[in-house]
Amino acid sequence: MRILLIVHGYPPLASAGTEVYVETLANALAADGRDDVVVLTRDADPCRPEYDVCHETSGRVRVVRVNNTFQQCDSFASTYLNPDCLRVAMEQVAAIRPDVAHIHHLTCLSTGLPEALAARGCAVVMTLHDYWMICHRGQLFDSDNTRCDGPFEDGCAGCLSPGVLATPSVYRAGRLARMLPIPGARTFARFGAAALEAATPAQRTRSATMTRLAQMQAAARHVQMFLAPSSTAADLFGRFGIGPDRLRRCELGIDLAPFRSIRREPSSVLRLGFAGGLLPTKAPHLLLKAAARLPVGSVTVDVLGSGDAFHGDDSYVRRMAPLLACPYVRRVGFVPHERMPEAFAGIDVVVVPSVWIENSPLIIREAFASGAPVIASNLGGMREMVTHERNGLLFEPGSVESLVGAIRRLIIEPDLLPRLRDGITPPMTIQRDAASLRQLYSELALRSKITPARVPQRRGESTPRTCGIVLNYQTPDQTWLAVRSLQTSDESLDEILVVDNGSRDRSAAFIRDRLPAVEVLETGRNLGFSGGCNAGISRALDRGAQAVLLVNSDVVLRPDALAALLAAAREHPDAGVLGALLVSREEPDHVASAGLTFSERTARMRHRDAGGRIARVTPSHAHDVTAISGCVMWIRASVFRRIGLLDEEYFYSFEDLDFCLRARRAGFRVMLVPAAIAYHEGGRSIGRRSPDRVYFATRNHLKLARSALGGTRVSHAARGALIVGMNAAYAVLSPQVPLVGGLTAVVRGACDHLRGRYGAGPIS
Repeated sequence: MRILLIVHGYPPLASAGTEVYVETLANALAADGRDDVVVLTRDADPCRPEYDVCHETSGRVRVVRVNNTFQQCDSFASTYLNPDCLRVAMEQVAAIRPDVAHIHHLTCLSTGLPEALAARGCAVVMTLHDYWMICHRGQLFDSDNTRCDGPFEDGCAGCLSPGVLATPSVYRAGRLARMLPIPGARTFARFGAAALEAATPAQRTRSATMTRLAQMQAAARHVQMFLAPSSTAADLFGRFGIGPDRLRRCELGIDLAPFRSIRREPSSVLRLGFAGGLLPTKAPHLLLKAAARLPVGSVTVDVLGSGDAFHGDDSYVRRMAPLLACPYVRRVGFVPHERMPEAFAGIDVVVVPSVWIENSPLIIREAFASGAPVIASNLGGMREMVTHERNGLLFEPGSVESLVGAIRRLIIEPDLLPRLRDGITPPMTIQRDAASLRQLYSELALRSKITPARVPQRRGESTPRTCGIVLNYQTPDQTWLAVRSLQTSDESLDEILVVDNGSRDRSAAFIRDRLPAVEVLETGRNLGFSGGCNAGISRALDRGAQAVLLVNSDVVLRPDALAALLAAAREHPDAGVLGALLVSREEPDHVASAGLTFSERTARMRHRDAGGRIARVTPSHAHDVTAISGCVMWIRASVFRRIGLLDEEYFYSFEDLDFCLRARRAGFRVMLVPAAIAYHEGGRSIGRRSPDRVYFATRNHLKLARSALGGTRVSHAARGALIVGMNAAYAVLSPQVPLVGGLTAVVRGACDHLRGRYGAGPIS
């Protein structure tokens, strides 16, 4: 069997717990020569070309290293979903031809790997060593050094690195500034990044983290089996969306052989040990402060580990310096993994004071292998591994007083330490772990050969042939996300077409390069939303599409949204237009639009349930509405044949309401499908603060009121005055629009309507 192990770092260049475990596992799997074992990992060598690949052999294990120093990343999304890194990695996979891929970590690689591997018919397994798929920092530990619940509800507002949401051009400028041999260039780059962070509104970071979460959930759908080393991780990833049928608890093994020769000499003082990085999440300061409160000469503390900057911040290491200089502390520094048994021989008790929710710490397994009890925080996987008063002691997380009490017990109760040593059960051997995994690999590999890889579900004959159309105007990164949400949906589209609406930023080339399976239609100039959509609709209808799905570039569909729309289309053959429930990407539990209402008396238009909670949308089944937003709009071809395409005179806004009203007058039902949820950002093609938005809102609202509603001249004038008044009030009261520019836009919009001037208006 050909086994591929994927991890973000590999010894000797990386030696944290996950990397050490993968090395040990790889050697155990390859030990008897039955299986071909290859490790695909990432290097970060600034002296090598970006994405350079090097091959090496370690025993019977082949190691493939892809160099990625993030020099070519130009967005937050490209840090976790890197198409170039994915391309290079899959070139190596094509040569390896694995039967099974066991993913241990994807950071610094690409979250596109699970889908690409599954598409090759490779069985995909993933061990959840930490929470990186949920949290971009990996530890559910906020920038203010407190535990957090992750981005599930509202996204993360304040713990993205400075400038991470900058534009591609700013990314490139920052890299250039750091490379220039000019005094102060690096300092200037840091100040620029800090300024960008200060100028980045919280809702943008919330939106970015929710988009990341949606991509991680889409990637997870291509993994056949997840392995959780703790119940804590299993529960968290159940909330993430991994069902119990694909989530299995596991125990991680270690190589016990090096620990069997340990011999401890008796000591008159209690020898405590800490092993790990000097990081705020590991909280070694708690141990050092606790030791300072104990009687002089009663304990010593060995500190095994080095101090590194934590997400670019080295202030914690500086604060630790006085504590590390205390006479009872012996700072050993970094200890190579092969020398850990020797280091443990001089330690009576290992202390794990972490304040983040550790999953299954290697240090606890190694402590038990050496016969040393553990004092650990009463938290997460630590609490699961350490049984209080049997093989160790638990203390209140973050509490120096509680830790002092636990250590003092070992000093004043002479029989406690021997009793805890006797209660230790040796951890699972890596050989047993490898044998169990090999059996799982065989089962999943066989299933992959019998059953096609997980792909979007095929539709029945009653589902109209549908072409997805995504309109792009200078938002290639957002368009990419929108298309990927369609490609990874539970149910597939027959075709996806991206219409580039006259972008001047090389969007079309970007999209073609990163979405090679998607056709890109270039209009040559900005035709507006209606004109750009019509270009795509016409192309789709000419090719025999029975329906089209219009999707804004700033929309991400939930994986089951497309299936819900198509199920409603099958159930309601008389429905001509179906829409999704739009929720805010900034506040994902709040509704952005549950359809549109339109008053035939006042011509007022409103988004139903806007700002309300999703749970309060009623009814929960597909139901008739006056109109739905064009952000996600499924339309049968028969509607176009009956009433024509979108009215291009609107150019931007109100064309969706106009189209739905015309469809209803022609006898088609317009329905909202609440089960089809789509996340909408808004304001990307025309900025949120642009007065042009007010111009189009005023002009097009007046146009719609005149064309859709009858009445006398007096009633038309009254409605027009009301519309102008509402838009003027918005310009005055809304902080989103400059006051003078907004009021000027209202006047221009009203005047152009009276003159019959429609189309592009102020947009060049």
